[in-house]
Amino acid sequence: MDRPPPRHRFAGAARLLWWGLGALSLSGVFVLGAAMVSVARLALSEVHWFPPSTEWVQSPLPFQGQLPRYALHDTEGAEVGTRQLRGHAYVLQFVAPESPLNSSDAVPRLTEVMHRLEARGVSLRFVVLKRRTAKDEVRAPPPSWHVVESDGALESQVWPLLREAAPTNDLHSGATLLVDQAGGLRGVYALAADARAIDALVADAWQLAEAGPVPAVAGLPSNHPHVTGVGCELEPRRP
Repeated sequence: MDRPPPRHRFAGAARLLWWGLGALSLSGVFVLGAAMVSVARLALSEVHWFPPSTEWVQSPLPFQGQLPRYALHDTEGAEVGTRQLRGHAYVLQFVAPESPLNSSDAVPRLTEVMHRLEARGVSLRFVVLKRRTAKDEVRAPPPSWHVVESDGALESQVWPLLREAAPTNDLHSGATLLVDQAGGLRGVYALAADARAIDALVADAWQLAEAGPVPAVAGLPSNHPHVTGVGCELEPRRP
């Protein structure tokens, strides 16, 4: 039996080689695609509470930085921090280290903010940092409030960020922070120094409830539009 010419044998081997390379490349594409999907799922794991129908909309509130992760305990011993507040917009009340005021001094102003927001259909949580002293007592807080004891560690981490967001002389007695659902700082207010700050906080909190968070914790770069001024609409906008 005659053997095929060498040229035919080489052509057949070349075809088999090209087929093998093509199959290998296709497998590589599938593997790379699966890896990219896994990375995307991991990056978005912090914002898994976004509904599938979430729409991105322009937010008028600036993104002033990401709060560090923290875990404190309220007066009853329950943990309150980044993990428990994930998915909730909230107001965080600081007291300046050198201030003669206590956390309880901010309660009447925060209560006014809460009532005005509730009248507009907006429900926020309130976290009041309480100094570990007997004189600093917040009595009978509303159910949506968390009075937590602080040793000053969180304040020392966040205070430089606050001084960049608001004039230093306005924060001599403390600062009220507006935090979005992803832990982003969206506003700093000196309620004790400026009576108009209550109006500003109410207006900004309503805007935050409308536009939603900036998902900086999803691993987006600092120049990404979702970080520099876009929020997500979690529910239909109110008329």
